[in-house]
Amino acid sequence: MTEVTDSQIDEAILSELGPRSLKTARIVVRVGELFNEADQAFLDRVEARIGVLIEAGRVRLFGRLADWRCSELALMPPDA
Repeated sequence: MTEVTDSQIDEAILSELGPRSLKTARIVVRVGELFNEADQAFLDRVEARIGVLIEAGRVRLFGRLADWRCSELALMPPDA
């Protein structure tokens, strides 16, 4: 299988998000499904890419990123 790039993961994350918040676990698992990847290493990589997008101001986090089941994500509003 071809190696999935960080850019591809970022695009997949952003495509799953909208203005309304969604559970982080849902996003992480859905991105894994998009690439047919379910191993923990890949899911950890998705979490790391979410962290990069949060720091870049593209994704808004509600809660703690490491707590997938309790935290939520949304796209950062354009006026933020």
